[in-house]
Amino acid sequence: MILDILLIIILVLAIIKGFQRGLVVGLFSFIAVIIGLAAAIKLSAIVAVRLGESTRISTQWLPVISFLLVFIGIVLLIRLGARLIQKTVELTMLGWVNRLGGIILYVAIYLMVFSVILFYADQLHLLQPATIDQSSTYGYIKPLGPKVISAFGSFIPFFKDMFGQLQSFFGNVADNFNGKQ
Repeated sequence: MILDILLIIILVLAIIKGFQRGLVVGLFSFIAVIIGLAAAIKLSAIVAVRLGESTRISTQWLPVISFLLVFIGIVLLIRLGARLIQKTVELTMLGWVNRLGGIILYVAIYLMVFSVILFYADQLHLLQPATIDQSSTYGYIKPLGPKVISAFGSFIPFFKDMFGQLQSFFGNVADNFNGKQ
Protein backbone atom coordinates (compact mmCIF):
# COMPACT_ATOMS: atom_id res chain seq x y z
CA MET A 1 0.00 0.00 0.00
CA ILE A 2 2.77 2.46 0.92
CA LEU A 3 4.61 1.62 -2.32
CA ASP A 4 1.44 2.31 -4.30
CA ILE A 5 0.98 5.68 -2.59
CA LEU A 6 4.63 6.54 -3.29
CA LEU A 7 4.12 5.58 -6.93
CA ILE A 8 1.04 7.80 -7.22
CA ILE A 9 2.93 10.75 -5.71
CA ILE A 10 5.85 10.16 -8.09
CA LEU A 11 3.52 9.97 -11.10
CA VAL A 12 1.72 13.19 -10.12
CA LEU A 13 5.07 14.97 -9.74
CA ALA A 14 6.18 13.61 -13.13
CA ILE A 15 2.99 14.81 -14.81
CA ILE A 16 3.38 18.29 -13.32
CA LYS A 17 7.05 18.52 -14.28
CA GLY A 18 6.39 17.14 -17.76
CA PHE A 19 3.59 19.63 -18.34
CA GLN A 20 5.72 22.54 -17.12
CA ARG A 21 8.87 21.66 -19.05
CA GLY A 22 7.52 19.92 -22.11
CA LEU A 23 9.15 17.29 -24.29
CA VAL A 24 11.87 19.47 -25.78
CA VAL A 25 13.33 20.72 -22.50
CA GLY A 26 12.75 17.35 -20.81
CA LEU A 27 14.50 15.39 -23.53
CA PHE A 28 17.39 17.81 -23.71
CA SER A 29 17.69 17.87 -19.91
CA PHE A 30 17.93 14.07 -19.84
CA ILE A 31 20.52 14.10 -22.63
CA ALA A 32 22.37 16.95 -20.90
CA VAL A 33 22.83 14.90 -17.74
CA ILE A 34 24.20 11.92 -19.66
CA ILE A 35 26.53 14.03 -21.82
CA GLY A 36 27.48 16.14 -18.80
CA LEU A 37 28.48 13.06 -16.81
CA ALA A 38 30.46 11.60 -19.70
CA ALA A 39 32.22 14.91 -20.38
CA ALA A 40 32.94 15.49 -16.69
CA ILE A 41 34.44 12.01 -16.33
CA LYS A 42 36.62 12.49 -19.43
CA LEU A 43 37.57 16.17 -19.05
CA SER A 44 37.74 16.80 -15.30
CA ALA A 45 41.39 15.71 -15.08
CA ILE A 46 42.39 18.26 -17.74
CA VAL A 47 40.36 20.99 -16.08
CA ALA A 48 41.85 20.09 -12.68
CA VAL A 49 45.38 20.54 -14.06
CA ARG A 50 44.48 23.93 -15.57
CA LEU A 51 42.76 25.05 -12.37
CA GLY A 52 45.72 23.93 -10.29
CA GLU A 53 48.07 25.98 -12.46
CA SER A 54 45.97 29.14 -12.34
CA THR A 55 44.48 29.12 -8.82
CA ARG A 56 45.42 28.29 -5.26
CA ILE A 57 42.73 25.68 -4.79
CA SER A 58 43.84 22.73 -2.66
CA THR A 59 44.79 19.70 -4.75
CA GLN A 60 42.44 17.70 -2.55
CA TRP A 61 39.44 19.64 -3.93
CA LEU A 62 40.58 20.11 -7.53
CA PRO A 63 39.06 16.86 -8.89
CA VAL A 64 35.66 17.55 -7.31
CA ILE A 65 35.58 21.20 -8.36
CA SER A 66 36.70 20.44 -11.91
CA PHE A 67 34.15 17.61 -12.24
CA LEU A 68 31.34 19.91 -11.07
CA LEU A 69 32.47 22.77 -13.32
CA VAL A 70 32.53 20.60 -16.43
CA PHE A 71 29.25 18.86 -15.57
CA ILE A 72 27.34 22.06 -14.75
CA GLY A 73 28.81 23.91 -17.75
CA ILE A 74 27.78 21.20 -20.22
CA VAL A 75 24.30 20.85 -18.72
CA LEU A 76 23.71 24.61 -18.81
CA LEU A 77 24.84 24.89 -22.44
CA ILE A 78 22.58 22.06 -23.58
CA ARG A 79 19.63 23.44 -21.61
CA LEU A 80 20.15 26.86 -23.19
CA GLY A 81 19.88 25.23 -26.61
CA ALA A 82 16.77 23.37 -25.47
CA ARG A 83 15.06 26.57 -24.38
CA LEU A 84 15.75 28.16 -27.76
CA ILE A 85 14.26 25.13 -29.53
CA GLN A 86 11.26 25.18 -27.19
CA LYS A 87 10.55 28.83 -28.02
CA THR A 88 10.53 27.85 -31.70
CA VAL A 89 8.11 24.98 -31.00
CA GLU A 90 5.80 27.32 -29.09
CA LEU A 91 5.87 29.85 -31.93
CA THR A 92 4.76 27.15 -34.37
CA MET A 93 1.71 26.44 -32.19
CA LEU A 94 2.83 22.95 -31.18
CA GLY A 95 2.92 23.79 -27.48
CA TRP A 96 0.27 21.21 -26.52
CA VAL A 97 2.17 18.42 -28.33
CA ASN A 98 5.32 19.51 -26.51
CA ARG A 99 3.55 19.42 -23.14
CA LEU A 100 1.92 16.04 -23.77
CA GLY A 101 5.25 14.61 -24.88
CA GLY A 102 6.83 16.10 -21.76
CA ILE A 103 4.29 14.37 -19.54
CA ILE A 104 4.97 11.01 -21.21
CA LEU A 105 8.75 11.50 -21.02
CA TYR A 106 8.78 12.48 -17.34
CA VAL A 107 6.41 9.67 -16.35
CA ALA A 108 8.77 7.22 -18.08
CA ILE A 109 11.89 8.72 -16.45
CA TYR A 110 10.34 8.81 -12.98
CA LEU A 111 9.08 5.23 -13.33
CA MET A 112 12.56 4.08 -14.36
CA VAL A 113 14.19 5.84 -11.41
CA PHE A 114 11.59 4.47 -8.98
CA SER A 115 12.09 0.95 -10.33
CA VAL A 116 15.88 1.23 -9.88
CA ILE A 117 15.36 2.49 -6.31
CA LEU A 118 13.06 -0.49 -5.66
CA PHE A 119 15.78 -2.76 -7.06
CA TYR A 120 18.31 -1.30 -4.61
CA ALA A 121 15.85 -1.50 -1.72
CA ASP A 122 15.07 -5.12 -2.57
CA GLN A 123 18.75 -6.06 -2.86
CA LEU A 124 19.45 -4.49 0.55
CA HIS A 125 16.38 -6.16 2.07
CA LEU A 126 14.99 -2.78 3.11
CA LEU A 127 11.44 -3.66 2.09
CA GLN A 128 9.42 -5.73 4.51
CA PRO A 129 7.61 -8.73 2.98
CA ALA A 130 4.32 -7.29 4.26
CA THR A 131 4.98 -4.02 2.40
CA ILE A 132 5.59 -5.93 -0.83
CA ASP A 133 2.52 -8.14 -0.33
CA GLN A 134 0.25 -5.13 0.27
CA SER A 135 1.38 -3.41 -2.94
CA SER A 136 -0.69 -3.80 -6.09
CA THR A 137 2.00 -2.30 -8.33
CA TYR A 138 5.25 -3.77 -6.97
CA GLY A 139 5.10 -6.83 -9.23
CA TYR A 140 4.81 -4.63 -12.31
CA ILE A 141 7.51 -2.11 -11.39
CA LYS A 142 10.15 -4.35 -9.79
CA PRO A 143 11.25 -6.06 -13.05
CA LEU A 144 11.88 -2.67 -14.68
CA GLY A 145 14.90 -1.88 -12.43
CA PRO A 146 17.24 -4.58 -13.76
CA LYS A 147 16.04 -3.89 -17.32
CA VAL A 148 16.78 -0.17 -16.97
CA ILE A 149 20.26 -0.87 -15.60
CA SER A 150 20.97 -3.36 -18.40
CA ALA A 151 19.65 -0.93 -21.03
CA PHE A 152 22.01 1.76 -19.78
CA GLY A 153 24.82 -0.76 -20.19
CA SER A 154 23.79 -1.32 -23.81
CA PHE A 155 23.82 2.38 -24.67
CA ILE A 156 26.67 3.56 -22.47
CA PRO A 157 29.68 1.20 -22.30
CA PHE A 158 30.66 2.67 -18.91
CA PHE A 159 27.58 0.95 -17.42
CA LYS A 160 28.17 -2.36 -19.29
CA ASP A 161 28.09 -4.99 -16.53
CA MET A 162 26.61 -2.73 -13.90
CA PHE A 163 23.58 -4.91 -13.14
CA GLY A 164 25.69 -7.98 -12.31
CA GLN A 165 28.16 -5.90 -10.31
CA LEU A 166 25.39 -4.17 -8.38
CA GLN A 167 23.65 -7.43 -7.65
CA SER A 168 26.80 -9.02 -6.22
CA PHE A 169 27.72 -5.82 -4.35
CA PHE A 170 24.31 -5.57 -2.71
CA GLY A 171 24.32 -9.29 -2.00
CA ASN A 172 27.59 -8.84 -0.08
CA VAL A 173 26.30 -5.75 1.72
CA ALA A 174 23.10 -7.55 2.73
CA ASP A 175 25.07 -10.60 3.91
CA ASN A 176 27.43 -8.43 5.97
CA PHE A 177 24.53 -6.42 7.36
CA ASN A 178 22.58 -9.55 8.34
CA GLY A 179 25.72 -11.14 9.82
CA LYS A 180 26.32 -8.17 12.16
CA GLN A 181 22.84 -8.23 13.65
